[in-house]
Amino acid sequence: MTFNTTSLPLARALKRKTVLEREPIKPFPGVIPIRTLLVTPEIDALLDGHIEGGLFPDYSADRLIAAYTAGWLMTVSRKKTNKKPSLEMLEGYDDVWALCARTPKPGWRLLGRFYDKDLFVASRAWDKNALARNYPSAAAEVIGDWKELFGSQQPHRSKSVGDYLGGVFRDVDEAE
Repeated sequence: MTFNTTSLPLARALKRKTVLEREPIKPFPGVIPIRTLLVTPEIDALLDGHIEGGLFPDYSADRLIAAYTAGWLMTVSRKKTNKKPSLEMLEGYDDVWALCARTPKPGWRLLGRFYDKDLFVASRAWDKNALARNYPSAAAEVIGDWKELFGSQQPHRSKSVGDYLGGVFRDVDEAE
């Protein structure tokens, strides 16, 4: 593990294997991870190519995960934008975020919430086109998953992107 579990709900979820630490298939050589991505077993199976007809593993999606965990540049938005951020908050949906893999086509979104700074828990994967028609139900699923995984533990919340991510990031909303 690349992080310390200081929270009982998180420790329980890890012990029960309802969340798993996701490391990139091809990590960047010599890079020590500074961010953590936890995923459900279903997302882990998707990213390994065991479901969805083998769309994954995908080089670009794995590179996104590697950049996230390494603390490398993440473009971030906290509102709806056409700037194609690598991480975006679903505006109006109680701190539900999406890690945005642009491939395989049509693009995929790993939806989840931050447990703490640099600790993202992805509980749902949606293809971009299906998600565009289902934001309310997708966000409700993530919020329900959170309660199931962590009980009354609240997700990490802040008004500053820097409180969600360490390492290198660029808030694409600041340029507007």
